[in-house]
Amino acid sequence: MNTPRLLATIVCALLAAFAHAAKVGELPAATTSSGPRIAVYLDCSNSMAPYLPAVEAEVRKQFPAADVFSVPAIKVWVDGSTVRGGALTALPHRPASAGPRVSVDASRMTPVGRELLARYAGNFEVGSVGAWIDILRREKRYDALVVFSDFNDQVLQTRAGTGQVYVDDAGQRGLPESEIADTRTVGEKVWEDSWVGSFELAGTGKGPALYLFSTRHPATRVLQKCAEVSGGKFTLVDYLRPDGPPRPGN
Repeated sequence: MNTPRLLATIVCALLAAFAHAAKVGELPAATTSSGPRIAVYLDCSNSMAPYLPAVEAEVRKQFPAADVFSVPAIKVWVDGSTVRGGALTALPHRPASAGPRVSVDASRMTPVGRELLARYAGNFEVGSVGAWIDILRREKRYDALVVFSDFNDQVLQTRAGTGQVYVDDAGQRGLPESEIADTRTVGEKVWEDSWVGSFELAGTGKGPALYLFSTRHPATRVLQKCAEVSGGKFTLVDYLRPDGPPRPGN
């Protein structure tokens, strides 16, 4: 089996695991009679691009009404105290001439998804998953936000004139949080507190829950915190990769 097809098989297995979670009640209760209203972030970076068509096909099979946003990378950039590409301003969409790009195919989206894509495609292009989360965390029209990625990218926060004040990269996510260098001020942490506060509302039906699925690295700390307080979860399925560890229980 060639590598793209093998990877596609692996990721389809990941999506099947998510479908099982929905069936056994791990997803939030739907607020409509047609089922949970779901927005999916598909990381279409170079490391995942070869098998995204198969991934999206399986997503649509399991959740035909889901709004699927294909966006390059899984980065969260914060400039000062502002999430790059966040909800404060709608940015123009200017996709690169080649390489991964934000999907502008809204033909299979719900009216909500089409509205968000038309308004914020430029934000997603500039800010990656940081912009997507910053915008959609406020969306009461979704029951769940779902992120699929290898979580290879970092959270990076900088301060003008000083440079980096916080970084969460894949290589240090196994360390205790107390060992992670963090020189941010209280004001510079407001964006993170705001994200966590938004997802806490999921328990009362006033915001979406967050679910994270990774084929390789643990998700960034802030996203894991948001998933936990929302009643969602992070699931690492590295054993599904050809180079991953043995399947648990084997």
